[in-house]
Amino acid sequence: MNNSVQEAQYVLKQVNKYFKPGIRARYYILVVNDRFDHTFNFFFNVFKSRQFSRSIPLHRIKHYNLEYLEHIVKNLQKETQLTINFVLFENQRWPSTNKLISYRRSK
Repeated sequence: MNNSVQEAQYVLKQVNKYFKPGIRARYYILVVNDRFDHTFNFFFNVFKSRQFSRSIPLHRIKHYNLEYLEHIVKNLQKETQLTINFVLFENQRWPSTNKLISYRRSK
């Protein structure tokens, strides 16, 4: 899984381009499961008060494998304290822990 470390470093490099610690904003990383193109897409979301939110594309993972994605996410979590949210992963589980990747919130 050596490439997963490189993929995580690339995502972090992209995040650092847009992360501005002095600005009052909320930041998080969004991982979207693109089931049609069989890719995982990373976005950097920025919310500033009284402004439109921004979703900045960071990277596309073409190796469509949950174990590979899990290694990337673990490497990201080691390097950043930003929240990582997952979209379109309903009923899918992490290979190593069998925990659900994302939970649907009841309305």
